[in-house]
Amino acid sequence: MNQDILLDVQDGIGTITFNRPDAMNTFTNGMMEGLGDAYRRCDEDDAVRVVVVTGAGKAFCAGADMSGGGETFDTLEDMDFSSCPLSFQAWDVRKPVIAACNGHAVGVGLGIATQCDMRIFAEEGKYGFLQTRRGVVADFAVEHVLPRLVGFERAFELIVRASRLSGTEACEWGLARRAVPAEQVLATAMEIAGDMAVNCSPLVMGIHKRLLWRGQDLSREQLVELETRALHYTMGRPDAVEGGMAYFERRPPAWESSVSEDWPDWL
Repeated sequence: MNQDILLDVQDGIGTITFNRPDAMNTFTNGMMEGLGDAYRRCDEDDAVRVVVVTGAGKAFCAGADMSGGGETFDTLEDMDFSSCPLSFQAWDVRKPVIAACNGHAVGVGLGIATQCDMRIFAEEGKYGFLQTRRGVVADFAVEHVLPRLVGFERAFELIVRASRLSGTEACEWGLARRAVPAEQVLATAMEIAGDMAVNCSPLVMGIHKRLLWRGQDLSREQLVELETRALHYTMGRPDAVEGGMAYFERRPPAWESSVSEDWPDWL
């Protein structure tokens, strides 16, 4: 990791910050390497129960760093890379990942947010997949994820027409669950993350996340089979007892599960 990607862990929340505020957090190769590394560290560290991704300054991530001008996407000499270039993707993290989009998220920036499990947008921010207008195909698997979030026609307009929406409009389209004033975005994300970090079993959150992501590509019967196996597994864990006792005794739960140590190898 480098100084363009910061990771801070407090109270069960791992906060990843894009730290190029003077450049609107435009995305560089160094940031790509740092973000993948940060995701992996959050996945492996049991001190992290929920992940929040945000940007320093007034933007979340205003797209790729185009300081190279017309040569930014002219990479014919080196085509050995994936459209999902992170060494560890947000959907692979066995903890909830919340994108706190405190300002503009454009192109790759919105792709990163789309890979997250939840999104909070700034009402006054600008959001769009503008790659069509830059002459390249969108990345970060948005063609797979976006139709499942907003439906085919809206996804088509967002990707093919490359429409740009305000945070309020993007929320109305279903691209985010919440849109709040920019100065409230991170606080809103941290409030949600804090609630989950305290009150939800870390292991069960991770299993639910994996079921939700994998369930998009499974038949109903396949999902029921996997869900049943997961249910049986969690009912035999200490958290199943602790959750009920904490509710009965009206106190915060003291979870014992460890994602790194108790994760089922079949999931």
